[in-house]
Amino acid sequence: METEAQPIPPDLFENDVLNESFEEEEVGPRSKTSLRMNYEAQVTVMRRQMGSLESVRLDLGLSQRKMAQLLMVDPSSWTRWTKQGDEAPPHIWRALQWYMVLREKIPGLTPHYFTGTNPQVLHQKALAELDQERDQRLQQQALLEQKLDLLLSEKANLEANLNRFKKDLNFHRKMSIFFLLLSLCWATLTFIGK
Repeated sequence: METEAQPIPPDLFENDVLNESFEEEEVGPRSKTSLRMNYEAQVTVMRRQMGSLESVRLDLGLSQRKMAQLLMVDPSSWTRWTKQGDEAPPHIWRALQWYMVLREKIPGLTPHYFTGTNPQVLHQKALAELDQERDQRLQQQALLEQKLDLLLSEKANLEANLNRFKKDLNFHRKMSIFFLLLSLCWATLTFIGK
């Protein structure tokens, strides 16, 4: 006589699974994956390069609310991360790293560009600042080119003077030799004539 296996009621199965997961958490934290450990190592490097979250915020000159707007997170998240010792998720650190690099490459790209109400106006302002910087560099380049032209003409003048001095020196050398020979001849004639 075989007994049929009774199906496990779904409620009983779910309760067992939930109980097992609670038991695992009580035993200890889950082990980290290699990918997660890699992300945490990258965060450590970024933290060394940029400083703490608060130092980045202060460097940008933003309030905590504006910083949260820049990162598109709730202000309470920012507060929690800074109070727990920079425990922000890795993607937040990466976003900050990207923003800092962009800020170096595009000086007109201020935090207000991302947090302002009218990004088009800020975009135009950033473009105007870049145009102004480009014009200043073009003016500096023109001044440097003028100085270079002056230096090249001065070099040409110095080379011409050097060539003239070489010719004069050669002429004076030949004349000195001529007068020396003439003096020797005269001295020889006077010595023979005595």
